[in-house]
Amino acid sequence: MSKQNCWEIKDCGREPGGKNAQNLGVCPAAMAGEGNGANGGKNRGRICWSVAGTFCDNFELSAFSKEKKSCMDCPIHQQIKKEEGENLQLMLRNK
Repeated sequence: MSKQNCWEIKDCGREPGGKNAQNLGVCPAAMAGEGNGANGGKNRGRICWSVAGTFCDNFELSAFSKEKKSCMDCPIHQQIKKEEGENLQLMLRNK
């Protein structure tokens, strides 16, 4: 089984060509940039917690932080952390 990216796990539809991309915009984690391929994902889809401007359950990251929640508490982060084990890349790195 191939590794799923955050937009596949959440089925948010904010990847390029996704069902919600036109209305909500393409999520920065689904676009190429620093951290491409981290944790075996496409673009930054398996390091979304390190990408500025991502949304989680319709909260922009800054609003999500105000709710005293953290991306580290997100089920996506927890799933990827479990899958990657000690090889987990937490921060963005050029690849």
